[in-house]
Amino acid sequence: MDPVKAVSHDPRAIAWDGVEFNVPWNWELGLYKFLRKGVSRIEIEDEYSVRLETEWIRPSKRGFNRDVVLKRYQEAAEQFSRKASETAAITGLPPGWTANRFVLKEMVPSKKKRGLELAESEHICALYLCPRGTLLMFVLLHFLPDDREKPLKVMTMIAESFRHHTDERLIPWKLYDIAFELPRDFLLESTLFDVGSKLMIFRWKTRRLYLWHFSCADMFLKSGVVQEDWVTGYLNGCALIRGPVFIPGKNGGVLWKRYWKHPFGHRDEIGRLCFKYKIHCRRDMVKNQLIVWVFHHRKPEDLEMIPADLLA
Repeated sequence: MDPVKAVSHDPRAIAWDGVEFNVPWNWELGLYKFLRKGVSRIEIEDEYSVRLETEWIRPSKRGFNRDVVLKRYQEAAEQFSRKASETAAITGLPPGWTANRFVLKEMVPSKKKRGLELAESEHICALYLCPRGTLLMFVLLHFLPDDREKPLKVMTMIAESFRHHTDERLIPWKLYDIAFELPRDFLLESTLFDVGSKLMIFRWKTRRLYLWHFSCADMFLKSGVVQEDWVTGYLNGCALIRGPVFIPGKNGGVLWKRYWKHPFGHRDEIGRLCFKYKIHCRRDMVKNQLIVWVFHHRKPEDLEMIPADLLA
């Protein structure tokens, strides 16, 4: 018996841009895009292929332009409908959800003997229209012949766990081994996901928040390395932050001073009229992570935007 199939794993949550839902334990974020006309898109994959594609749009001040997402949903549904040997509507989902299941049969090379064999793949197209009109979301699920997940079970899990964080001041971000909350005013600007290091850069007006999660903290904090010394060395070598020089402070803090080449500020600081930095680092012993953030801000009151969990 496959040991992976023999072990029961709990679903995991994916939270991105104010949208949150559960997926199978081994599915993870593979790609994200912020498309034109206010559409957000993510793709979620397992060890082998893309398993879930989803796009969503929120109403703008000028109204709720649903055409982009609706067109993509219709195109995907028509594509599978033309090829499917079986088509059926999925019932029993929570209010606002509409979904259809498509079964595709085709001849493929046999893995056990010479020649061809019949293989079935399943796909689910789903559309969610929030009853309050705050969101329109398109979901496309893919299940190949050897996949162990049950399509209807996965679709039901996604729909029942779905949350649109439209009223909360803080919205969650959950991916990989990361979980934190930020005010909705912070917009994701860019990311750099690497092995052992995950950087997310957020923008609030002209301010910028750099947030790192370093995995396996014991690997680079071993042999008596002081956490603050390691952090200052890393930040001073980071080409993304050009204005200051970082130095270890008292009581485990990290401080900064003006770089001698830019006594009146770097051009990035001058362009955004932000000349102050707040640096924080902490060790998460449970997850074996080092969490570091740098908030490039304008005035002391800006620090009130940082949630208490990040200040801990």
